[in-house]
Amino acid sequence: MFSKRITIDLKKLGLRKDDLIHLEGLFDEHIGHRGTDLNMIKKAVKRISEEPNRFTVFGGDQLDAINIYDKRFNPDSVTERDIDNQRKLWQELHQDLFDIQQDKKGGVYPKTSNEKVFGLLHGNHEYKVRELTRPYIENHFCLPNNIDFLGSRAHIGLQVVHGKEILSEWSIAIMHGSGGGAPENMFRDMKKNWNADVYLCGHLHQKRYQSEVVYDFDWDEGKSYGREIHLANGGTFQNTLTNEYDGYMDRKNGITGTGIGTATLSFDAYNSKITGHV
Repeated sequence: MFSKRITIDLKKLGLRKDDLIHLEGLFDEHIGHRGTDLNMIKKAVKRISEEPNRFTVFGGDQLDAINIYDKRFNPDSVTERDIDNQRKLWQELHQDLFDIQQDKKGGVYPKTSNEKVFGLLHGNHEYKVRELTRPYIENHFCLPNNIDFLGSRAHIGLQVVHGKEILSEWSIAIMHGSGGGAPENMFRDMKKNWNADVYLCGHLHQKRYQSEVVYDFDWDEGKSYGREIHLANGGTFQNTLTNEYDGYMDRKNGITGTGIGTATLSFDAYNSKITGHV
């Protein structure tokens, strides 16, 4: 598991103490698949790039990356078979984000300070392709764009400040995920292994947000208190409905689609509150 601390300075961004910041993850883009909505990706990238208080993380399965040796391969569902060409298209679609991640002088912003992209996880589609090893992903996806590689899952400490004043701190447990089932099952499994304020995952192509209250003990007060936790599945840009050919979703009758798009978590550091929406 990878760990990382990120600080967002509202003052440096020209924002007030009570301004929200938004984390809109880009999960399951599946570049190279016929069902992927490239225009929706462009709209999300434009939104994240243009809003100074909106940030993102790449949540895995950025490429479809299914080759002819994979039992899931379906020639009817592929628009680009070559994995490196898929990567080049991914780079082109997100270039505006990467330009922000690097300063105009060719250098980079100091790590952990107002990073537009929190990092990149690899998903099960990348993981199953022998060519997409960690060195390949780091050398072709991460290093050229000043993005941290986060492996299959990561624990992120998010601190929001206004100048020298610390407003709020949260922990975010994030992973791509694997297997089938409902998002609630993945949330349950994440909570078994992690203690966090936010649990964020992908893989299931079901954008979802919910909150729960868990109980902890306050040693200073000598009593229990309720603490709200937030759980989200990041959605997908791959259409569930595939006209004129049988796609993966058509062959897996039990899969429920929730429409393409993202889930967004909004952090109110001034009031120490989190909300979410899809």
